[in-house]
Amino acid sequence: MPPRVQPKNFILLLKTHKLTVFLTFPSTATVAEVKEEALSALTASVLENPEPNPAVMDEDSTEWAVPKVSSLDDFELARMAKAQGRPTGKYEKLDPGTQLKSVLANWDPVFVQFKDADGLLQPVKVSIPPINPEEYEDTSTQKGKRKAEE
Repeated sequence: MPPRVQPKNFILLLKTHKLTVFLTFPSTATVAEVKEEALSALTASVLENPEPNPAVMDEDSTEWAVPKVSSLDDFELARMAKAQGRPTGKYEKLDPGTQLKSVLANWDPVFVQFKDADGLLQPVKVSIPPINPEEYEDTSTQKGKRKAEE
């Protein structure tokens, strides 16, 4: 069976901390264009608003706050490194001049790697929820049928 043809437009998942932004670009767009759109998303006023429902806030919300950025020099975009098709837990910086279709596929996540005050890249910090519902540890949703009383 021939490989699937990639679409002309990509949907990319920009991920950092507990934030995911959906971006759409032509497959011929460059990583630099994605980075410009990422800057727009990371400077949006919605990130400055407090949680509207304090009861659902995490205790670690300050730890997971997205760092402030003001220019394209404050961060880099990266992709997850894979070995034999499986994630390795490491990230590869994306070259800004590269076309998307040569380094990413449709629906691939793109990770934000922030720089510190000295301009050095920080490790990628992202919370990725489990895909399977069984992997959640919430016991309140694991209700089974009661055994019939005899």
